This record gives sequence, structure tokens and C-alpha cells, in this order.
Amino acid sequence: MKAVVVGAGIGGISTAILLKKVFEEVTVLEKNSIPGGRARYFSAGEYRFDMGPSWYLMPEIFEEFFSEIGQVSHPIERIKPPVKVIESKFLEKQYGEFTGDDIDERYLYKVKTFYDFSKNFIKKEMTLLDFLNKEVITNLSALLNTLDNFNSMYFKDSLIRKAMGFSSVFIGGSPFKVPAVYAMINYAIYHQGVFYPHKGFEGYVKKLYEIATKMGVQFKFSFQVNKVKIDGNKVVEVSSDSEKERGDVFIFNMDYFYADSLLPEEYKVIIKGRRYKLSPSAILAYIGIEDKLDLPHHTVVINGNWREHFESIERNSLPSIENTSYYVSYRAATDKEARDLVILIPVGTGTSISKELVDAIIRDLEVKIGSKIKANYLRVYGPEDFKRDYNAFEGAAFGLAHTLDQTGPFRLPMKNTKLKNLYYVGQYTQPGIGVPMVTLSAMIVSKKILNELS
Repeated sequence: MKAVVVGAGIGGISTAILLKKVFEEVTVLEKNSIPGGRARYFSAGEYRFDMGPSWYLMPEIFEEFFSEIGQVSHPIERIKPPVKVIESKFLEKQYGEFTGDDIDERYLYKVKTFYDFSKNFIKKEMTLLDFLNKEVITNLSALLNTLDNFNSMYFKDSLIRKAMGFSSVFIGGSPFKVPAVYAMINYAIYHQGVFYPHKGFEGYVKKLYEIATKMGVQFKFSFQVNKVKIDGNKVVEVSSDSEKERGDVFIFNMDYFYADSLLPEEYKVIIKGRRYKLSPSAILAYIGIEDKLDLPHHTVVINGNWREHFESIERNSLPSIENTSYYVSYRAATDKEARDLVILIPVGTGTSISKELVDAIIRDLEVKIGSKIKANYLRVYGPEDFKRDYNAFEGAAFGLAHTLDQTGPFRLPMKNTKLKNLYYVGQYTQPGIGVPMVTLSAMIVSKKILNELS
């Protein structure tokens, strides 16, 4: 038996490793020239950059994955403080700051109940019947209330409330739309802790790739799948312009909307007329710097009217410069070999890179930290790059947003119901967005495949 995984993101590589324990042959096809998907990396002279994820959360999920494959977990280091959130006005040095020391214990206790409740569901493929579960009904308010409303019940201080809400960006949503149950992320951040994988996510991806190749998984890079061949009710082959790959089971880790566009009408999964809610896109500035900066590893800067920023994302327009909030990753605070600075600005999917906005945000950060950022290298990456590199639908950075109607069984399915050997893994399907979630997605879909084959 041969399994073909299309896409060498973390979800794709993890699935390949899990299936190789049973399948005689496993081949991974990747559009780009290196593994990692959105967790890719690149170098520019003396500088190295993680292109995507920078938060290593929920370490117990990774430990479970490595235990399942009989490997030692990737080494990690706890980051302190987990994140620094500052609130100010554009180009103003004075600001309020929050590093997690002032969280109401009642809040942490409540979000722990969300965390414990969620753990019962994120490790399996949820069905509609699961939504009738007693636990779900008991926690119904956590699903029907928004994250911002929930945070407002515990925090009158606007800075702390916003700090507790910005995490919604990293699961592809807005605190004004994401269900309150996702406050569980704040339990992971402020109680369990934020960690840094050895040598960054580049190191993590390379470890997965090394494990896969040692197990005999074959990788074919620069293989852009643009055609799917079907015979009866099964996929039999995928191909690029110049190569073909046959198999018995196919797992798509590529963009779900792109994958669906390759299927004939009668086999499509995407429902015509349904308005799917996408995550924001992002403008990223990858900066190679000369000097050390007075910054922690993770910083969130909230400037001006933060609701206006989220509203601009929904309008698919750029935020006004004075109301632009952003995230900063400075790995040198933890990793003494790193010399990179990455700024992420959440933007709408229909936008383009604005050099004026990027320059203004770099200038704002300089004011906030009180020193000049001496950049020897700058690369700006935006929505059109997400489309080009990942076939990302409309340039979305994180896939489907985590709204109530796109949570659990309402996310896109893990199996094509009309093609008996076609499965899906990654951020579009269950349980959702983020490296821990796509790792769980790999564990769920591989079990599903093996159970159905047996």
C-alpha cells in the first residue's frame, strides 16, 4: 500500500510519519523547494528567519505525538515573560504594559475549565452529535459569547482586556467574533507558558523531516500538484506539469480551496454559495539587525483604536497607520545566535503590501523602545506572497477563522465523502489553526485512515 501526502507542512510531514509505521510506501509532494509549509525558513547572508509560527504552546500535544512515533520530543526552552503587551498611541513613547503578572486567578481558573473541556474534543473528529454532549450544553455560553465580552466580565482595565483578546489573531479571528471558549489559549500562554523550540521552528521542521526520511518517507520538492486523476470513486494519481504520482490513499495538506478547485464538480467539498469566513492575511517584515535591542521575545503593540483595526480587516482594507496594532518576534531575547526581528501586521485578505505602513510601524517601534533599528536586511511579505507560495485562498494567512459556525464539526471535513481514499489534514479542518492543532489533525486523520483500512 502506498500513501501520497500532498503538502510538506507540519501537518503533512506529521501525517506521513504516522502512516509510515503501517504503509509500505509514503511519498510527500511539496510545491516549494524545502519542507515546512507556512513554517518554512530562509536565510539571507548571515541572517536566518522563521517565516511563520513563532509561538510553541501546549507542549503536552507534541510530547504525545513524539511518544506515539517512538521518538524523543524536540528540546524546548520556556520564554519569560511569555509576552509583553503594550498600549499606546502611534509614535508615542509613553505606554502602559502588561506581561501577565496581574491576571485575576478567577479568570485563569475559568479558562482552565475551557481548556479541560476542549481537550475532550480537539483530540478526535467531532460530529454534530458531539454538540449535543452534556459538557457542550453545560459550556454553551462559552460558545455563544464572544472572547471580548467574556474578557470584559473579568477585566475593567482595557490593556489587560486587549492583551487577553489579541491571541484571537493567531487562531485567525477577531476578539469581537471568536467564541469565548478560545480564551483557553490564554490559559496555555499565561499558565502553562510559551516555549521556544531549539533553533526555532526551522529546527522543529528539520527534526520532523529527519525522522520522516530515516523512516523511509520519500519527499519530492518543487512538485506543484495541478491535476487530480479519478477512477470510479477513488483518486488514483496526482500530477504536476512534468511529473505524476500514483497511490492507494491520498492526503491533501495543501490549501483546501485550491485542492477543491482541482476536483471535478461532482466531487467538490466546498459548498457553493456558502460564505466561508477566512482568517486575516498579514504583512510581515523580516529584518536582519546589527545591534541588540531592548525587547522581550514576544511583543504585541496596540496603537490607537484597536477595534478599528479589526474592522479594517473585515472590510479587506489596510488599517489607518495611527490605529495599527502589530506583533514583534525578537528571537535574540532567547536564542543568542539569532539576529532577526520579525514584525507581523494583521491585514485583510484583499490588501496589498504598503511600504508606507511598514516604514511607519518600524518607526513606531523605534520610538517605543527608544533606539534606532539598524537594519542590514529587509524583506516584506504580504497577501500576494501567501497566494503565490501556498496557493492560499484570497491570501489568507491562517485558513478558516474560528467562528462558532466554523468550529468542530462545522470546519471543512477530514475526508471527501464522494472519494473513498481522499483525506485532508491541516488548518482548514479539525481541530483548527496553530502548530499544536495541525499536529493533532495529523494524529486524528492518520488514525481515521488506519481504522478505515482495517
